[in-house]
Amino acid sequence: MSTGSRGLYTKKYGQVLLRNQKVANFEVESLNLPPDSRILEIGPGRGVLTAFLLEKGYKVHAIEPDHRFAEELLGTFSEFVESGYLTVKKANFLDISGEEYDGIIGNVPYHISSQILFHLGNFRFRRAVLMLQREFCNRLVASTGTEEYSRLTVNAQLRFRIRIIAKVSRNSFSPVPDVDSSVIEIVPREDYEESKIRKADEIFRVLFSNRRKKLSSSLRKIPVEFADKRVNELSPEKLMEIAMKEITN
Repeated sequence: MSTGSRGLYTKKYGQVLLRNQKVANFEVESLNLPPDSRILEIGPGRGVLTAFLLEKGYKVHAIEPDHRFAEELLGTFSEFVESGYLTVKKANFLDISGEEYDGIIGNVPYHISSQILFHLGNFRFRRAVLMLQREFCNRLVASTGTEEYSRLTVNAQLRFRIRIIAKVSRNSFSPVPDVDSSVIEIVPREDYEESKIRKADEIFRVLFSNRRKKLSSSLRKIPVEFADKRVNELSPEKLMEIAMKEITN
């Protein structure tokens, strides 16, 4: 990917574009889907992932909010547009929902990582591969009892099965950001209804704002076996169980 057009980058879209071809190829390979799979690409920029996606024979629907990149993609990959293997829509990913894809992929702007992650819940898909800020990824996969275990962790793990599959140096991007990144694989869970997780999050908010206190000091209807526990000692599933009892009793 060319890095000579710094005038194209804007703070509005949080543009930090991947220039490492090996990393881009790894991300696409990690989708591990058959040819002709329908792929939603979030914020393709100048098309570093797009090129590898099309090379794999995927049918790509690219969502790009910056009209300059959207127009560039239409020109660069015009033969794939004509064949129907690439569609480019100038839009914000957060404004779209309800669609179904085999896979979702993207290198996500750091400042809206959380919004994009949870917006995935408005789509049906088999697997997603996203590049996000490393610290944020570490919080997503954190284990109980660790400093990184948080309300974000619980909400993410109740909705998705997430694992870090690669660490990426900040030098793989242009302009070079201040932080390193990681690539994560995301597979949807169907254990809990979205509406119930959202209701439970009201309880999670209370518990994590008092994370050093015993649960009995924050909740009135806490089951006796959890009364002396602290929130970071309990798995997302246990916290969901506690929250549901608090809401329904």
